[in-house]
Amino acid sequence: MANNQTPEKQSAFKELVLPVIVLVVICLVCSALLAVLNDVTAPIIEENTKAETLASYLSVLPEGTSEADMTELANLTTPDVQGAVTTSSGAAAVKAAASGYSGKDVTVYVAFDANGAISNISVDASTQTTGIGSKVADESFTSGFIGWNGGAVSSGSPVDGVASATYSSNAVFSAVNAAIDCYTNEIKGGM
Repeated sequence: MANNQTPEKQSAFKELVLPVIVLVVICLVCSALLAVLNDVTAPIIEENTKAETLASYLSVLPEGTSEADMTELANLTTPDVQGAVTTSSGAAAVKAAASGYSGKDVTVYVAFDANGAISNISVDASTQTTGIGSKVADESFTSGFIGWNGGAVSSGSPVDGVASATYSSNAVFSAVNAAIDCYTNEIKGGM
């Protein structure tokens, strides 16, 4: 039995339809592989994120604090607060973030002593402009917050913003204020 299609129809199929079918199959296979890869890596990524957060809490809490000393707080409602822990000694640490330059978050870990004063602070400004906005993570800036127990912070109270890094400085002030609000209203107020 002879093939009913003309050579032009067969050529059009090979040139137009066959490549589309091949590309659709390739896309489906790649999508399936990505879905499987996501399912495999999601728990690993979550575990690594928790470990990094734990290490950051420990870095700001008093020396000698261990994971066993910390209690993670759930159901926090303060805007911009991403988590908090308390210790058996009455200290607390709060993780908060606020939008800095180009809308990218600046994350801070603020530790409070049993009296509510800021005892330590760590700023992750890796998303900010290197050499300008990233200066908000320098000790020369963050050390000004240590000992603060006077309510909300702002530029000049207790520390001046970093010159040429207004967005990044304001992000730190906003995140620290969120941490202070969380400590005052949910941690200390909840004790």
